[in-house]
Amino acid sequence: MEGGVRGAPVLRDGLLYVTSLAGYLTAIDVRTGQEAWRFNAKAPIHSTPSLSPGHVLFASDEGKLYAVDAVNGTKTLEVVGGAEAWGSPIVAKNAIFFGDARGRMRAVNSANGAVQWQRELGGKIYSSACAAEERIFVGCGSGELCCMDSRSGNILWKTSTGDGIDSSPAVENGTLFVGSLDFFFYAIDVTSGVIRWKYEVELGISSSPAVSGNAVVFGCKAGVLRALDTQTGKLMWAQRIGQPITAPAAISGSTVWIQAGMTYALNLADGNILWRARLGNSLQSTPVVAESAIYLTSMEGDVYALG
Repeated sequence: MEGGVRGAPVLRDGLLYVTSLAGYLTAIDVRTGQEAWRFNAKAPIHSTPSLSPGHVLFASDEGKLYAVDAVNGTKTLEVVGGAEAWGSPIVAKNAIFFGDARGRMRAVNSANGAVQWQRELGGKIYSSACAAEERIFVGCGSGELCCMDSRSGNILWKTSTGDGIDSSPAVENGTLFVGSLDFFFYAIDVTSGVIRWKYEVELGISSSPAVSGNAVVFGCKAGVLRALDTQTGKLMWAQRIGQPITAPAAISGSTVWIQAGMTYALNLADGNILWRARLGNSLQSTPVVAESAIYLTSMEGDVYALG
């Protein structure tokens, strides 16, 4: 591909969607590895694309939000922002939510792009938000985790950590999980913002968590991947990978996948490494795990399919 790839790929209906720092959203046919179409945003893209019915969404370093037809790559929506946007847009109900480096969170109408609300949160937003129970959750460079009403944008609560938040939060069974650069991983009540438990690691956490059953899995910059019990925060296992882990983990069935220089497959039950593959020097995004293949991207712009 033209340009390095910082975001993760996404897969739907036989097409793999990949963004690049050269400013392109590219759709790749997974059967042949050939390009199906390409859309030029004319600005670097760090954002991982996200999917809505019939469309692919992403944001650019110009701060623009785009919706593109998933089949033919035709632009259907463009919303002009004011600062670079690295997080993935998220869709809930009839709105698209995205944050930017000025610390502003926006909700726009998914049909016409009209701004429904925007809020200044006081810290740069480089992670992706998540939506649950008519609420939007996002971490900021100020170290605060913010909860907003998805309809009005009103701030319902803020919970402070000791440093900036690059990790994208995940919500499961009324608990929000997120890591901070303050060396702690947090479990927070989604209704009140009260910290239920926190777990200290060796270095800051940029890796976004993955949740499966009673396990929440994340990595830290010391190169250690961990699984904690979602209810108690107790350590289930820890596996040292070696290189700093900044990418999110992915869980498929009984296997955890993580990229940190190499691609690793680990047993979810005990953290033992099942196999590893050295494909390049800068594999840092989330792999896409499908029935017949695993799809990976690198910062050099390579896209891989492993059988």
